[in-house]
This record gives sequence, structure tokens and C-alpha cells, in this order.
Amino acid sequence: MVTTNDEEAMFETLDPVPSEIATAISDGLNAFNESAEIRREAFAIVWRENGGLIAGITASVSFSVLFIGNLWVAKSLRLGGIGTKLMAAAEEEGRRRVAVAACVDTLSTQAPDFYPKLGYVEFGRISGRAGGRPVDRIWFRKEFSAAT
Repeated sequence: MVTTNDEEAMFETLDPVPSEIATAISDGLNAFNESAEIRREAFAIVWRENGGLIAGITASVSFSVLFIGNLWVAKSLRLGGIGTKLMAAAEEEGRRRVAVAACVDTLSTQAPDFYPKLGYVEFGRISGRAGGRPVDRIWFRKEFSAAT
């Protein structure tokens, strides 16, 4: 715990982060953004089979940009095209919400070759370590053409 000189205030490190704290921080930032007329429209697209969730994507549109949050496909179904279909559906929804570009990040241990196949271009990379091995976080973007 780090404290300030003010006995009435202190910084506190929380690990893990309690859900009510994460919600309070998110709600506070959202309230500020709304007051500054910065909207964030979050959505998810899911793929179900026999009533069970087998894949999904979370995303949001803000500043006329589609931000891809998480893309997940059940391990047994990977490399079957579901991820590509989910990305296309998220891009379509983003365009419907007036996005002119998309942004996504991934790790070098996850899917760095997937996004370029969909027309995404790398625009940033930072190196780090995980479990004693090097891992890069990579950011990609895709500009939407007016015709699509």
C-alpha cells in the first residue's frame, strides 16, 4: 500500500480487482466521456451451437473507430473460419455504427498472422516477457473504404 502525506487519503493496490471497483472506475470514466460527448457503444456477437456458446467477439465503437476487444473460438473449432466470420460481422456492425476504421491488438503468442489476412496493418508493437519468454503486444488497424 502506498500512502500520501494526507491522513485522509491513500492509494491502495488491489489484486485481484474486486468487480465493484472495476465497475466504479469504468462508470466514472464513462460518465466523464458522456459529459464530454465521447460515446462508446459496446456490443458482442456470439456464435452458438446446440444452445452452447462456441465463439464470440466483443467490440465497441468510439471516435468513429471500431475497437475489437476479445475474439474467442472454442479450441476444437479453431481454423474453421468462425473467427473470420465473427470479424466480418463485427466490422459490418461497426460500419453500421458509422466506424471508418478498426483497431485490434493481439500477442505474438496468439494470432499475429490472422489479422493481416483480413486486411489489417500493424501500426505498433511493444516487447515484454511472459513466463520467462519474450512476448510482443501488436496493434493492427484497418481503414474501411467508402464503398464497403
